[in-house]
Formats: sequence, C-alpha cells, structure tokens
Amino acid sequence: MPMPEQTFRWTWNFRSPPEALWPLVSNTDRFNRDCGYPAVEVRPSPTAHRRLRARVMGLVIDWEEQAFEWQEPWRFSVHRIYSSGPVARMIMGCELAPRADGGTTLTYEMRLRPSGWIGRLALPFSIGRQVRAVTERVLRRYDEFAAQGLRVSELAQRPRLVAGARGRIESIRTRLHREAAQPEPLTARLVDFVTGADDLACQRIRPYALAYQWRADRRQTLQLFLHATRTGLLDFHWDVLCPHCRGAKSTVTTLGALEPAVHCDSCRLDFTADFDQSVELTFTPNRAIRDVPHLDYCVGGPQVTPHIVAQQRLAPADRQPFVLAFRPGRYRVRAPGLPRPQAFRIESGAPPAAEINLGPGAGDEIVVAPGGRLTLANPKDNPQLAVIEHVEWSDQSTTAAEVTALQLFRDLFSREVLRPGSQVSVGAMTVAFTDLKNSTRLYKDIGDAPAFGRVLTHFEVLRAAIAPEGGAIVKTMGDAVMAVFPQPAGALRALVRAQQLLARPDAVPLPAGIRAAHAPHPLVLKAGLHHGPCIAINQNERLDYFGTTVNLAARLCAQAAGDDIILSDAVRADAAVAELLEEHGPVLGTDHELVRLKGFGDEEFAVWHLRARADLTQHPFWRL
Repeated sequence: MPMPEQTFRWTWNFRSPPEALWPLVSNTDRFNRDCGYPAVEVRPSPTAHRRLRARVMGLVIDWEEQAFEWQEPWRFSVHRIYSSGPVARMIMGCELAPRADGGTTLTYEMRLRPSGWIGRLALPFSIGRQVRAVTERVLRRYDEFAAQGLRVSELAQRPRLVAGARGRIESIRTRLHREAAQPEPLTARLVDFVTGADDLACQRIRPYALAYQWRADRRQTLQLFLHATRTGLLDFHWDVLCPHCRGAKSTVTTLGALEPAVHCDSCRLDFTADFDQSVELTFTPNRAIRDVPHLDYCVGGPQVTPHIVAQQRLAPADRQPFVLAFRPGRYRVRAPGLPRPQAFRIESGAPPAAEINLGPGAGDEIVVAPGGRLTLANPKDNPQLAVIEHVEWSDQSTTAAEVTALQLFRDLFSREVLRPGSQVSVGAMTVAFTDLKNSTRLYKDIGDAPAFGRVLTHFEVLRAAIAPEGGAIVKTMGDAVMAVFPQPAGALRALVRAQQLLARPDAVPLPAGIRAAHAPHPLVLKAGLHHGPCIAINQNERLDYFGTTVNLAARLCAQAAGDDIILSDAVRADAAVAELLEEHGPVLGTDHELVRLKGFGDEEFAVWHLRARADLTQHPFWRL
C-alpha cells in the first residue's frame, strides 16, 4: 500500500523584487551546490525523461526526472520518480510573488511520497528541519546578492591552483602583454577570473558573456582568450548545441573530432551540427593552471536554458494563460508535435491578448503588448510540452562560423581543421575575392623578384584591412586572395580601405636596392563580394569554403575593372551596407547592371559597381 504523501511548505519575505531574485533562485545547478547537495550523474534512459543518479552517504539514489516547468520570473517546478532510496516521488515548486513594498514573497514547497517506513519517519526531520534551514540560509544570501545587483551566486569556496601555477601565470601574463600586445587591464581581469571564479563558472567560460559582464569590447575579449589559449592559460572546446534546448550534446577538443550528426535525448531530436548555430567555442582553465572538475548538480533548471522564458506541460484539450512579463522583442512557441514554431512579438501598442494553438500548423507572427496575456491551447488528445523562447539566444555565443573567419584564429590555430571528407554548413557568410590588375605588366616593368616582393607585401596590406573587420584570408592563389567575413558591411569597409591604400604609389614600395625605370606603379585591386550560405571543408589541411556563394564571388571579381568593387544584389540589399552607402554617398558611388557570369548559364545577376570618387584616407569612412 503506498505511503501517504507528506507536504512541506515554507514562505519567506525578501527585500529584492522577483526580477532580481529570479536569476539566482532559478539557477538550480548552483542552488543545489550551495546547499551542499551531491553532484548528479546522467544515466542512459529508454524514455523521453532524464534518468539521474546521486550518491548520498554511500547510498545510491536513482530517479527519473520530468522536464522542469517554469515561467520567468514567477515560478518553477519539477517532478521526480525515484526507483531507489527513501523517497518514491517528489514534486518541488518555487513561487515568487511581488510585494507592495517592492520585495518578494517566496513560497517553497516539497510534496514527497516515502518509499517505506524509514522514509516516512525520516522525512519530517531531514526535510522539515534540515532542508528547510539550509534552503532559508541560501535564499537569504541570494537576497543579499540580488540587492548588490549580482545575477550569479558567490557562495563558492575559493578554488585551488595546481602546484607551480602562480609562477606560470606570471610568465603567461608577461607574454600576453609584451609579445601578444594584449591590454594589461583586460589581461588582469581574465587572470583574476581564472584564479578566483568557482568551478561551475569555469566549466564552460564564454568570452562574450564575460565581455558583457566586464563592459569590455567583445572582439578584444575574444582575441585575448585566443592568445591566452596559445600561451597555456586556457584550453578551448567545441560544444555542439541542440537547436531547441541549447544544451551541449557533445564536446570535442578539435574540429577534426566533430561529428555532424547529433541526437538530443531531452528534445527527442536528431539534428545536423552547423557552424553558425550549433557549434560554439568555449574555454576552461588549462590543467597546468587549475584542474576544474566537471560536475553537475542539476541538469534541467531554468538557467540551464536561459533563452527559454517559459516551459509548461499542457494536458489534452488544456488552455494555459501566460502573463507576458518578458522584455519586448521576438519570441517563438514550439512543442514536440508542432511542425514549426509559432512566432510572436512583444511590443508597445499591440493588442493586450492573443492565443496560440499547438495544432498542426503555425500561422502569421502574432503581436502582443508588454504585460499582456498569451494563451496556449493544446487541441490534441495527448499532453504537450510547450516552450516559449526568446529568439536572440545567440547574442553571447562565440559561434564556430564567426571564430573560424577570424584572421587571428587562423594564424594561431592553423591546424584546427575538419576531418578529411567532412562537410559542415557555416550558414551565411560574406565571401570576397581580390586580384591585382595588370600584374603581368608589373613583372615586366620591374623584374620578377621586385614584382614578387610587392605582391607578397600587398598581401600584408590586405590582411591589415581585413582582420579588424572580423575577417580572414582563407587562401592566396598567385596574386589573388579569397577572404571571408561574418557580415557584408565589414567586408565592404575592408576592401575599400585596401583598395585606397594600394592605389597610393608608396603603399607597397620597391625593395631596397631595386630601381625602376619610372616611379613605382600603384597597385590596382579588383574585388568582388557576395553573401550567402557556405560549406566548410578540409582542403589541403586548411579550413576552406565551397559552394555557389564562393563560385559567384569569384566570378564577380572577374567582372571588376580595377577602380571598382563588384557587389552582388545580396550584399547591396544588406541593411548595414545600404546605410553605409547612403551615409557616404558623396564619395561612394554605385552603378547597377544585369550580367551573365561564367559557369551559371543564361541566368542573369544584378550586380553593383562601387567606385570611390575621392581619396578616402582622410574621410570619416576610415573611422567606421
């Protein structure tokens, strides 16, 4: 006969509002660690639910855990079914209600069904007294942290460094400052983080998240992380993320070990890894500095997937209302049975209420006012797990598509390539091809050796223009270059700058001791730009790109006369490019035409010839 259920319900008042407490209270991984609970182990599961295991005082406890349910910043709960230990079932819930004085009334409830007489007798003491005291102590500290503006608990003990780490750190710090020219204040902050942050923070360090926290430049912070990896302060890993829950489904130390086909047990989803969304570069301290154990204390709480603002199980024919206390922006609703997500926006002036049906098809994007009510309806005869997520999940992700397009990454980690024969989508990239006009005449006028020297030096001019815009030279072919960029506007700025510099006679001088019959010729750079989807491959032990986008960019370069840059219609239509051309219209002119390109049959392409009408070296364009 099942034991009767025991309920433990505690209510406390805190000074901080729910919005400030939520990031701390809902971080169940840190909360369990701060309470002193044991780490958990994920076990193979034959069902859609997670199977977990923990060891408590030598006792092995196994359980099946259903998906957490929550609505930011008001509530979260979880249901667990135990197959061993003193408890048979537990439902835990936490609710945060705003108070009139600006604080929060927090209610913490645990409903437990003992598995036997031992559990029935022990629960009033172990849960009713011990767990209550520990929970209150931790939550009151969280209230103090929230009052200080903190979003992450600082209850962890100071970590231990390995023997000799201090000396290595000082040596690395000197090298970063002197040899890699990294800014000392930013380097000091990274060193302080590596030596002082707790183990959970160091298991998966995200440079853009730290840049946001430090109010530092994102690109500069990423560059520091790459140099720090090269000098031995950090190690990096490639995390393959589920496109739905954003959890890391596999982690590899090199791109060569990346498996494109991935399965997410939590979402019951098979997906193909791609560089622009599914593969993220993260960091950990190098083991010669600090050995960070990879322990999980909870694997399914709201802060594991912070882009998901609400997650709710709907019974058959159920309708669930949500008060939209989320920030304005674009969101989407998805469910396992929904063929594609239903998009909606929160913006001022919109209707105060809307309804989304979790049926067979999604409709047009819905708009709801801030603080409005969104009702989710499940018309099916089976339960549905509805998920509401903010679409801007990748803002702090260092994607593989972005980092592999950086010149610094290619310089420091040239051996980071895919397995031979592998092909991985990198999403939409901007591909640029350049070529020197009349280079044959240059060789004839000044001789092979001097001309070759100028060609090599012109690569450095291109590199200096491309790298600051987040781009990289992929390869050189004679005096031609292929480069990639994350965005079209950066590529355009880089090519205009390179073209203007090379047009100056003294930009690439003759080698010492070489005399020409006349003054050095200015170098005329032909260039073509296209933006579109690409595939990453391993080509001659180098990370290369191929596809229609690459082929089209190469054909556009061939169309250039030398005093222009050929833009595809996709580049010209980019919002940032259009803004750039509009702002600098007096000095950047464009002509439009339809052309046929070699290898593309009778298809006609709209192309734009961009010409700089003046010397831009003193123009504000250079300061963009």
